[in-house]
Amino acid sequence: MVILAGYQEAINKLSNAEVAFVGRLTSVTPSLSICSTPPVNHYTLKFENELQPLKGSIATIYEFHYEQKMTDEQILNIRDTLDPTNNIKAPQPGQLYVAILHADNNTIETLIGIEKSDVPLLQTSTK
Repeated sequence: MVILAGYQEAINKLSNAEVAFVGRLTSVTPSLSICSTPPVNHYTLKFENELQPLKGSIATIYEFHYEQKMTDEQILNIRDTLDPTNNIKAPQPGQLYVAILHADNNTIETLIGIEKSDVPLLQTSTK
């Protein structure tokens, strides 16, 4: 899944979410899986301790797993360039995200970059 951006994307995805929170990313630990087709980027994401729940309940976990499958276009770009990370939008420390979780574990299903000003709007729209 690609990282989405913006308030409207968050609203659209939250309508079907069971568990979701807002948090500022503090650490990203990437690893590339080269054995799968298409390749999948695996990340361990750590968020600051003040997660703001939007839907469902969140345990006191601040470390989550996230995967990005590369698109056909990204694979073609890798073949044409020397930089294998070209055009791959990775999670960024310091960025504020809406994270939608799989209901049964600590794996992030969807990650959406938002602005701080979006948080109160998201909190009122999910009540």
